[in-house]
Amino acid sequence: MKVLQITTNYPTKSNPIFGIFVKEQIESIERFGVANIIFFSNGSESHVDKKHGGMRIHIRSIFKLMGHLLTNRYDVIHCHGAIAGLMLVASGGAFFNKCVISYQNDPEKFIDGRYFEMLYWFFNKIIVKKPNKYMTREKVVYMPNGVNINFFKPMDKIECKERIGLDVSKRYILFVDSNTTKKRVQKRKDRFDEVMKILRDEYDHKDIEELVMVGVDRKDVPMYMNACDLHLLTSEQEGSPNSVKECLCCNVAVVATDVGNVRDLLSDCQGCYVCDTMNVKDIAMLADKSLSDNNVQGLRQSIINKGLDMDSVAQKLYNIYCEIKKKW
Repeated sequence: MKVLQITTNYPTKSNPIFGIFVKEQIESIERFGVANIIFFSNGSESHVDKKHGGMRIHIRSIFKLMGHLLTNRYDVIHCHGAIAGLMLVASGGAFFNKCVISYQNDPEKFIDGRYFEMLYWFFNKIIVKKPNKYMTREKVVYMPNGVNINFFKPMDKIECKERIGLDVSKRYILFVDSNTTKKRVQKRKDRFDEVMKILRDEYDHKDIEELVMVGVDRKDVPMYMNACDLHLLTSEQEGSPNSVKECLCCNVAVVATDVGNVRDLLSDCQGCYVCDTMNVKDIAMLADKSLSDNNVQGLRQSIINKGLDMDSVAQKLYNIYCEIKKKW
């Protein structure tokens, strides 16, 4: 099976962590004999400091994609993200190919779903990363990205701290951002900082320190996660945050704002909490509660039980490809 993978998020030499979840998902289906061809429109790095520079790159990519599809044939085309989907439609490729689109963020919050409604008619299957109001539609499939449970696994906390030069007497709270090329306002580092201050000043957690993980070499990510006592996700919006799934695989507790599918991910996870509000005092209260809970050893199993390991998700994705290839 030959599949064209269209994406605006993919690792580069200058930012090897950007879009790594897309790369890993694509590679995970190769064991089924899928030949993947990557079409990457890199609007994040090109002209990043110029207004609308990234969009100009995507517009040029539409014409490149148009030419590519005139001379190449694919069994399936998979668009990763709404922009990739719009590019395929604008190129004309969605009219004569079997197509899948994966929404990386919450489509309910993507310009009030207007793009979702438009793109819906051009794709044979629509993959969403969180349960939402569109789930009742025939084409829509809820399928978060999988996590490599052989790579993300529990490690000795003290050893991890020593290896990355941290103070073994401190407890570290993890903040994650995967994009080093632009300011990620939606990640809300300011909210994270406020919660940390409250934890120190009002809950007397004098031994905590922040550990900000941005641009870390992929091979070192499990070590950073295992060095922490808590992953604090303070985002304004998410799809299915990979850092949450990865931390759970490392038996690291998570406290998060109610974004994306975190409520589903953290269900039945002891010591993990979803805050019903975006209020920093409410988030701090739950973080304090989590830091006081020492029994978080079953978190890894929750990922396996939910079928969110990489192999299980790869099988589901391959089944989707086979279904649309056969049916349409």
